[in-house]
Amino acid sequence: MISIINKLKEAREQKGITLATASEDTRISTKFLESLEKDDYKVFPAEVYLKGFLRIYARYLGLAPKEILEEYEKNKGD
Repeated sequence: MISIINKLKEAREQKGITLATASEDTRISTKFLESLEKDDYKVFPAEVYLKGFLRIYARYLGLAPKEILEEYEKNKGD
């Protein structure tokens, strides 16, 4: 199964979108987008921000936000 990291990064790269462009379009800091793609959630001030950014970024990339959030919930204890 492809991880959240791979899904987000693959979708962005397949569309030819840079992190800078994604940041501009979504209004999510590049720092946070990089962290989402690296599975490094420590930089988020609270989980509510992380989930909100995952939802926004997934939708922006044409992925199903619900599936991404479910996968995050399933794997967050790992």
